[in-house]
Amino acid sequence: MVRARAADGSVPGARHDPYRLALAIEGGGSRGTYSSGMAVELERRGLTQVFDDVYGSSMGAITGAWLLSGKAQHGASFWWHPDVMPTVIRPRAALRRKPVVDLEFLMNEVYQRWAGLDFDGVLAGPGRLHPIATDADTGEVVDLAEYLTGAESLKLALRGSAGLPLLAGPLIRLGGRRLLDGGLTETIPFHSALRDGCTHVLVLRSRRVDERPLPPPRVENLAVTAFLRRTAPATLGAWRGRTERRRADDERLAAAGGLAQVLVPPGSPEVSRLAVDPALLRRAFDLGAEAMATALDIGV
Repeated sequence: MVRARAADGSVPGARHDPYRLALAIEGGGSRGTYSSGMAVELERRGLTQVFDDVYGSSMGAITGAWLLSGKAQHGASFWWHPDVMPTVIRPRAALRRKPVVDLEFLMNEVYQRWAGLDFDGVLAGPGRLHPIATDADTGEVVDLAEYLTGAESLKLALRGSAGLPLLAGPLIRLGGRRLLDGGLTETIPFHSALRDGCTHVLVLRSRRVDERPLPPPRVENLAVTAFLRRTAPATLGAWRGRTERRRADDERLAAAGGLAQVLVPPGSPEVSRLAVDPALLRRAFDLGAEAMATALDIGV
């Protein structure tokens, strides 16, 4: 379908086929460099407009915004800019009770002032962005597309979608909701696309082919559980069931049907959610781009 739509030059809202094709982008903090590279390869090949909708969870939502802006490659270059990631991700900030992941700085300083991301332009194009987050008061997945009315609401939606529990500071409020990281309820946001009526979904993963979901380390589990119990008790079930949902997602994606996924190959380096090493992040980005190129050239 990607090849056919590219060949006939159709755009969202004016298709020559009866299908609805979505792009779903997995996040994972700095692991999102992998799926970011895949998205940039789509942009390089002029394939952005073959997708009717773009769904992203956490950092995947941010990658989706850059893709719809038409400047995904430019945006991705800030992953390995020496002044960016060490400023956005600051583990020692926790000692001063400051956010470990400074998403406000990322949106307002890095993306708006330094990189020149046209937030209004993201919303003006024919493709629709669907940032996926978790409703802190219900524990349910929420698609923030309906709340996107302009640049400021988009910034809040992207921050809310990437609002890692305990690490990203105070919860973002948008549309009367308190928001947490979309990965709590929908790490790989193809479910939202299918619920919306998409017939086919191409999923960009931030994990290796040979990587299996594992429970979080005990210390992390205890810390996040305590935070959620105080701040958003309705999300505790989502946190505790996350590993099993990831395993179920892997099984469903492997079964294909109207779903296709792109993963990076075995042996690719391990990238933690809080990685800041420029060389590592650039390597992960390049491997993601290569995986997408291979998928497009020989078939997923």
